[in-house]
Amino acid sequence: MQAEQASHTFLPNNPFVPPKDGICLINNLPLELLSYIFTFGSTDDGAFAESESSNVSLPFTFIVSHVCRRWRNIALLTPSFWTTIVVTPEARPLYERVSTLLERSKNLPIDIIVNCDLDECDDVSKLPSPADFEFLLAMLIPHIHRWQTLEVTVSKEELMQELLSAVSDPSVPAASQLMILELYDLEHTVPYDGLPYFHVSKHLTLFGGSAPLLTRIVLWGVHIDWDQPWIASASNLTDLVLAYHPETARPSLAQFSAILRNAPALEKLYLRQSGPARDHPAWLMEPSSPVDFDTPIQLARLTDFNLAFNVQEHATWLMRSFTFPALKNLVLDFDSGDYTEFVEELARSAPSLSASQASCSLLNGLESLKIAGLHCSNECIKTLYGELQNLRSLNLSLSYLDPLFLDILSTPCTLPERGNIWLPRLATLYLCGTSGRALRELVSKRREVGAPLSSLFVEEACDVDDGDVEWFKENVKSFDDAGDDSGLNEDVNED
Repeated sequence: MQAEQASHTFLPNNPFVPPKDGICLINNLPLELLSYIFTFGSTDDGAFAESESSNVSLPFTFIVSHVCRRWRNIALLTPSFWTTIVVTPEARPLYERVSTLLERSKNLPIDIIVNCDLDECDDVSKLPSPADFEFLLAMLIPHIHRWQTLEVTVSKEELMQELLSAVSDPSVPAASQLMILELYDLEHTVPYDGLPYFHVSKHLTLFGGSAPLLTRIVLWGVHIDWDQPWIASASNLTDLVLAYHPETARPSLAQFSAILRNAPALEKLYLRQSGPARDHPAWLMEPSSPVDFDTPIQLARLTDFNLAFNVQEHATWLMRSFTFPALKNLVLDFDSGDYTEFVEELARSAPSLSASQASCSLLNGLESLKIAGLHCSNECIKTLYGELQNLRSLNLSLSYLDPLFLDILSTPCTLPERGNIWLPRLATLYLCGTSGRALRELVSKRREVGAPLSSLFVEEACDVDDGDVEWFKENVKSFDDAGDDSGLNEDVNED
């Protein structure tokens, strides 16, 4: 009792001490406001908490609804509080919460996230069997007209095939509210042409061919029939991610062109060992193709382009086949081969869209560039940097790059009419795979010529000691070496 009185005396607003009159101030809030707070908290992807009665992590929604009778009543009367359905192997019983959430969310749009990633599961035995997965789909598919987000990650392709078959049943209606579709088949993260996989022979048509509101599509190692209307005519599409498709599972040039030409609002395109099949004779022999193969595909609103793990010939052809008048952010990641010709294509002046504009290279308009892997000649590196006159942010993974990519930034520019330093507007630099000594020299020399760096971020693997850290904090406005990759690593959700 004395301890409790002392707590009230010295910590009168301590939230862990019950108020004297037994009334919590939060309960004075109107029902509508408390309901809004609950809903706002439930929208956080990390809204899980650990139950005091067990070591099991429970969703925020379930924790809040068990605090007291008033909170529970408010939660149960707020359908928007239950619209995010997350399925993980740790949930036990596996799908009991799904049924509850479907009922409590009433008729509102729902976001569904299913994670069956083997690498994220401590106990392999907890992963759902095909029968478990089939049971889950049987609960979800009757609500397909309410799906707003569908994100499914599996480590076994048979589960992904079960999903594709289930949503292609003739009885399945259109996904009329689906805006985000993300499908990840991790079994084919590194596809080679000889790797066995379920060939797309059934020509399954997902969602009855209709998902008119789709804005984001991710197909990661997932093979589909590319002529389906929901992807071939996705007029509201802003983000498209295609990754890990062997040649025989990629769209033809005509199919790929149709997807892009029918997505006039496309802003972000991510091609990681994917894109149109590169069998050039087959492109030209496609019967009754509506595509003009000599006319580049104009992506008028595309601001972000990520190109990774495509062979040099294919990558070069892709750059010749697109026009990017609005491109601001480019990511390049190639693991082997000589990409000199590819870089020369990047640096080539593209024709302007109007007579009043001077022609310039795609690189000239970039504000942000990330290079995780790019083998080319030293002269080619100079050509690349010479075109980056407006670049503000550069991200280099030096463990896989020639040291010249960094060293050149502290030397005088040798190209005519390019100023006295390479990348004159560079302000932000992200790095991994270098030393503190090299970075000190870079920072000092750019400051001396009037092109100082304002922000420097280094990944933990860099050889930077405490003395380097203190020096950087005194010589750049913003410095971080705490392991925040700040874009050094691949992040599909930001591409």
